[in-house]
Amino acid sequence: MRGDDTTVPDPEHALAVVGHGGLARLGRGLGRAPGVASLSEPPTADGERAAVTVLLTDFADGAVPPVEWFDRVTVGAGLYLAVVAAPASADALDPTVARAVRRLRGAVDATVVLRPGHHRRGVRATVTTLADLLARPGVVNLDPADVRTVLRAGPTAAVATGTGTENGDAASDAVTAVQTALDAPHADVGPPEAVLVNLVGGPGLSLAAAVDAVDGIQQAVPDDAVLIWGVAVEPSLSTVHAQVVASSASAPLFEVVLSDAREPTPGEACPRCGGHVAAYTLGDSRTAACEGCGYSGTARRL
Repeated sequence: MRGDDTTVPDPEHALAVVGHGGLARLGRGLGRAPGVASLSEPPTADGERAAVTVLLTDFADGAVPPVEWFDRVTVGAGLYLAVVAAPASADALDPTVARAVRRLRGAVDATVVLRPGHHRRGVRATVTTLADLLARPGVVNLDPADVRTVLRAGPTAAVATGTGTENGDAASDAVTAVQTALDAPHADVGPPEAVLVNLVGGPGLSLAAAVDAVDGIQQAVPDDAVLIWGVAVEPSLSTVHAQVVASSASAPLFEVVLSDAREPTPGEACPRCGGHVAAYTLGDSRTAACEGCGYSGTARRL
């Protein structure tokens, strides 16, 4: 994870999306949504500034970004969230792609892993939830600093909006809405270590009702999980919606896929320069590295 100070003074955009591979077109489409800007590449340190940049990467189709793409993520300012379209099994995960996934997860502040079959729905839910959360004024406001606090609590995240059951009890509806968001079918995320909740409801969602709801939400998440909450009122709404950002230590299903992916072997093309990967022996250890640039999937060159 990046772990440095990613505060952006006077950002041009509250939220920017950068699509790569099969999700590039979807990123451009989402860039037309209110409050969202679409960028063709990750912003550089002195380029366009966004409080939150969402990187859409379709690793399920084996589309690996070039090394320059990763470099821009490393030096760019602001909070970076990667949205990874995960393959269904290790058999579909090429070793080069596996290395790129690990590299991306280490370069950003947090990663949203989307389950197979829910990629496009998950991308839209992540981007639209974040955009609306950052743009909507509230009785109790949330801002990018709150999002950053939650995402930095764990390397894996889930972002979704849930809806209450409209039973007439705003506090009860809010708890149901949060649970629905946490159980979103596109999200591959373990027990939350931090949760941000923005409750959006009609006139019945008073501050007192929101406080009651927060008590119920606290009981629905692990005892030691950090909870940050906000409240916004939309007169036209008849029930409560919960915009949720949660972070966790793991993405359980995807971790299995990554751990089962076979190790890179000599003869494969280098993910950095396209050169030839050969086997090298150093003492008792053996590794595969590029003959041209020395890339071996680590920071060390032989």
